Amino acid sequence: MRELFAEDCVFVDGRGERHEGPDGFVEEYSKGWSTAFSDAQITGMTYYDAGDTVVVEFVGRGTSDGPLGPLPASRRPGEVPYVEISHFSSDRKDRGQARLLRHVEHDDPARPRRGAGLRAT
Repeated sequence: MRELFAEDCVFVDGRGERHEGPDGFVEEYSKGWSTAFSDAQITGMTYYDAGDTVVVEFVGRGTSDGPLGPLPASRRPGEVPYVEISHFSSDRKDRGQARLLRHVEHDDPARPRRGAGLRAT
């Protein structure tokens, strides 16, 4: 997953905490989610293309079977709606969008995209 992110990327989570670079996103943010919800799924993805910015709406689902920060596992299923806003630099935008879509949807780069203007390069 690290290869999807520029070295100078900054991801700001819902709490306002900054995660810098590919390792910041993978190790500081994503790993916590996958530890807390080992059966995590992302569903219902809708993409909105706005040039150098892409908005993604999706639902995260999973069963709390590991710690989430200081919180112990509850063993209960849950789901949370998300909105992520990604801004791409002009030299990485098209390549980054296409790689992200292939990663999350495991799809063929030749398949038409759901979001207007998103295309594989």
